[in-house]
Amino acid sequence: MLKESFVLIVYGATGFTGKLVASYLDSHTELKGKPWAIAGRTESKLKELAEELVGNPKTVCVDLKDGIAVNEMVLSTSVVINCAGPYSENNGAALLGACAREGVHYSDLAGEGFWQAEMVEAFHDIAKNSGSKVILGGGVDSIPSDLGAFITANALSIKTNQKAQIRSVYTRYTGSFSGGTLNSARATARARKSGKFTDAMEADPYLLAPGTKGLETESPATPDGMSREFSWSFDWSHGAITKFFMAPINARVVRRSLVLQNQHQNTTYRECASIGMWFGLLIMWISRGFGYFKGEPIKFKPTSGEGPPSWLIRDGGFEIKITARTKEKLASTTISGKGDPGYGATSKMLAELGLCLALDDHSNSSHQSGVLTPSTGLGQTLVLRLSQARGGKFMQFMTIMPWMNSKNLIR
Repeated sequence: MLKESFVLIVYGATGFTGKLVASYLDSHTELKGKPWAIAGRTESKLKELAEELVGNPKTVCVDLKDGIAVNEMVLSTSVVINCAGPYSENNGAALLGACAREGVHYSDLAGEGFWQAEMVEAFHDIAKNSGSKVILGGGVDSIPSDLGAFITANALSIKTNQKAQIRSVYTRYTGSFSGGTLNSARATARARKSGKFTDAMEADPYLLAPGTKGLETESPATPDGMSREFSWSFDWSHGAITKFFMAPINARVVRRSLVLQNQHQNTTYRECASIGMWFGLLIMWISRGFGYFKGEPIKFKPTSGEGPPSWLIRDGGFEIKITARTKEKLASTTISGKGDPGYGATSKMLAELGLCLALDDHSNSSHQSGVLTPSTGLGQTLVLRLSQARGGKFMQFMTIMPWMNSKNLIR
């Protein structure tokens, strides 16, 4: 048995994103003097990382195939952050399930929708009964989308049975990808090939709320909420808009929030990107010579443990604009953040989410336990924490309060 008790544990801390999360926590003033730990499968790598960190975190060596060791680790903390993907192939269910059973809060960075759906079915009721908050989408997929929809819809004060539409448009997304991202994509491809992730599942807008039929079940019945024929179109607010590669993941998390709050019968959600977002990404890469001018070229085929160069992690960023409308009113929110969205920004989001679970009073959230989302499990408490992180210089939230909707009325 582990004799120590930790505020939180970062599992998979020696991976690319795990190191970023651990490094961020290491310099966090709220953890000074508090016991926390980094964990993973390889003791030598954990010790090497611990020596690089000034906060002197403890190390916990656990293989997720060892159920007894997993349970002992979970019982030594109140929060687990899991950075060891692909979650469907790295025994992620063992760690999430142990947390759900023992009333320990949990979050990860999973983008494997089929695996998330399995976790909802297997552990929602268990977590609900134990008091555990299992938070899906703990990084850029899907905190900005989910919290943005939450903030903007709340600004409208949508009444019961009042029809509403929420749309998110990514206008900036400057970053790259890691070996872990490619591994997760390959895991999803293997799941499709094996039949574990069927065409019906892939098309289901309510994949993360199994058995649900809502306003989007029949039309458009697509993961991102855009029409089946949609490839691009002109939009008065954003110019040309097109598909966004993260939209299917983000939209399903938002819809789980809608289902948990019983709003799915009257509210739709869709997500896309502006053409300007893609031009901005290309211009950033070209202006820096794809990293060759800086001596850190972008690796387009990174291996496990490799990711974007430090300049991109530092200089990247994102912006998402969310609009919610009813027949009478319209409100909008802009959320922006610094750092490569998938790594620099995501690592901070996940770390702050973990601290929110461990240190903040989030009892005012709409749900107290279960397999939840950022908005339903933490809500305004997480919004406040993220807006204050790094002295308010990391993420900005700006909501324009409702005004009369004289155009594009919902019929």
